[in-house]
Amino acid sequence: MKISFSERFRKQCRSASRWDQASILEVLLDLETALSNPQEHRGVGLRKLHPAGIWEVRVGLSLRALFYLAKDEAVFAFLGTHDEVKRFLKTL
Repeated sequence: MKISFSERFRKQCRSASRWDQASILEVLLDLETALSNPQEHRGVGLRKLHPAGIWEVRVGLSLRALFYLAKDEAVFAFLGTHDEVKRFLKTL
């Protein structure tokens, strides 16, 4: 599976702490396994959030990463706290 990032997501990652950046990398490495084995997705907290096909994965205790699937590609679009994610989803 190919993984790509929106410019917004890249910017949010650059402003994250080193600890959070490491957690983001760990989630990215586990994503394909989580998507292919839905019974074993509890570790990354994978869940579908929006009917438009927006998915969420947990990045540590406070951060969430949002992405959508396009063919054989996961496109990461947003990184933020639970409240920031709620605000972002209202804009869709």
